[in-house]
Amino acid sequence: MFLDGFINQKVQVKFKNLPDYLTGPVTGIYEPDEWYLVKLVKTESMGIWVENPCYKRTKIKEEDGTDIPKVKQKEEECTTNLLIRWEYVSSVITFPNDASLGADKQARLIGFEIK
Repeated sequence: MFLDGFINQKVQVKFKNLPDYLTGPVTGIYEPDEWYLVKLVKTESMGIWVENPCYKRTKIKEEDGTDIPKVKQKEEECTTNLLIRWEYVSSVITFPNDASLGADKQARLIGFEIK
């Protein structure tokens, strides 16, 4: 697949018909009608895996299953990988000659909410 040559690089993605449950803090996609600049993690027959560097979570249990007391629970930011199925991808723009990209006027960074 052509996009395999852009793994671990930034690409711009335009979504289409993105359901409401795929918008917001879980995915980092707050304005689905805009272009997004994303790090491409993997491509597969079902869609593309992209990175959300700003996922927020609050751990409530330890790995062994014991509860973490509420006073010790804290929100932390972590990186996640998210599968976007092809049916929700309208277009992808690659930048073969540009190694370091920042957001431009037409693209938002995934995971960063504009307030």
